Amino acid sequence: MATVTRMRTRKDVIDAARAATRTYAGKTVTIQINEAWCKGCAICVEFCPKSIIVMNRRDKPEVTEIDVCTKCMKCEQLCPDFAIVVLAEPGKPKARESR
Repeated sequence: MATVTRMRTRKDVIDAARAATRTYAGKTVTIQINEAWCKGCAICVEFCPKSIIVMNRRDKPEVTEIDVCTKCMKCEQLCPDFAIVVLAEPGKPKARESR
């Protein structure tokens, strides 16, 4: 007897991503890390100039001192899994400088 697999809807995927996202909010910056997308490579930890991102016991990054963050965005830019988002203020992405 064959089993039927239910197709996931767009809402299912979005809800799962939101459930796996940890948000670290500070006075001037918010960092969101989606643990479901992260493979634990630790690139964000290695390149953080203030060393505020550390690996936890599950080999996933977490932010220790959000108010020390300089919003350099290296963690977001270097993450190969697109698992990190840096917001300058809650709900507002940092403006990219044009050249």
